[in-house]
Amino acid sequence: MSILNNPEIITIGSNTLDIMIDIDDILRFELFDKDIIKKYTAIEYSRKLNVKQVRFVPGGSGANIAANSSMLGLNSTYIGVMGNDFSANICLNDLKKRKVDLSQIIQTDTDITALSIILRTPWGKDRSILAYKGANNLLKPSDIKEELFSQVKAFAWTSLTTDHACKAIEKAITLTKDNGGIVFAAPSMSIIKNAPTWAKTLISNSNVVSMNLEEAQEFTGENKKTLMIKTFLDLGIKLISITDGPNGSIISDGKIIINSGIYNTKDQVSDTTGAGDAFLTGILVSMLNNFPLEKISKLATAMSYLECMEVGVREGLPQSLGELEEFVNDNLLKQVVSEIV
Repeated sequence: MSILNNPEIITIGSNTLDIMIDIDDILRFELFDKDIIKKYTAIEYSRKLNVKQVRFVPGGSGANIAANSSMLGLNSTYIGVMGNDFSANICLNDLKKRKVDLSQIIQTDTDITALSIILRTPWGKDRSILAYKGANNLLKPSDIKEELFSQVKAFAWTSLTTDHACKAIEKAITLTKDNGGIVFAAPSMSIIKNAPTWAKTLISNSNVVSMNLEEAQEFTGENKKTLMIKTFLDLGIKLISITDGPNGSIISDGKIIINSGIYNTKDQVSDTTGAGDAFLTGILVSMLNNFPLEKISKLATAMSYLECMEVGVREGLPQSLGELEEFVNDNLLKQVVSEIV
């Protein structure tokens, strides 16, 4: 397809149809290993379970970040491969509605559009996900057009796992840096576990990295957040954030560390799907506006919080940066700021 514009932000990563399943008829158990408690959702062997509700929701980290950024006023392009199927139609229509440039999306009959099955249980607002990368992983370096990056301000990548797809991300990182843009990384457990060499290569070449605590533990091999942060800073990362669900987040630029809680309003958390993507979007938009680190943390936390207020991704989010700043100004967020000695 032809290039329709010169985007400010370009994203690569999952573009997925999420099938969200609410289910009560399922088992839960916990395993204790020293100081670690692991929680499991389980289906009894050879049982047919009743489902309360099913929703079809456009998602995928790469597409989410492009959509979120576009909603906040940035000219956004998503690069990726999808199938020729009903899932693609749902995802593309939603991105189009949110004014994301779709000119760099390739559709193929080789594989189907990526699909995730998200199990939402009655034991809290977290969820388990079964993910199929599908056509997403068919992306290759030749799909990355150099001229698209001529005016890029930010490139954000999320997990793909095949060798040629990771090479495509690597090419996009190089083009972004060559044109003076900032590289944002939101790698999931998928690439950290399934393509660890590529994970280290791509993360090391990124300027900003955002992960949840479990992902950071897996990547660094550390259990203390401060040691995790040191590992990333030693790789040359300019800004690292680690989110920890209801425990808030920690963010550092190598000079200071900010521990932030979460916003506490009368609204109840409804669904955490997409919260990490919203958090990274808050960082990205803040950095492009040259906001100080304390404000970056506040805006990112606000984006994540608002995402969790409604079921599905891209819902409940502000329609402008001004609206996001208004929420931050009207609500208190506890922060502890420490200097790195």
